[in-house]
Amino acid sequence: MTLDLAPRGLPVVTTGSRGTSPAVSRRLAELGIRPGVALRVLSRTSGGGAILALGDDRLAVSRHILAGIEVTESAPARG
Repeated sequence: MTLDLAPRGLPVVTTGSRGTSPAVSRRLAELGIRPGVALRVLSRTSGGGAILALGDDRLAVSRHILAGIEVTESAPARG
């Protein structure tokens, strides 16, 4: 699934990107959004974007960028 379809509050792990330019992919990596990173959608904006939580950091991302970030549901912690 892509990040624009991820339910709010659900922990997900990024698996890659598709349909984004190399410059956008590079900038996302600089911001910490790279394969294997856990994040959550905190809230949605009226324009279709979202506020993402990556650990203690918060990022605002547009709808177009969200649609290019592939994610999978995070496996529940065992313990």
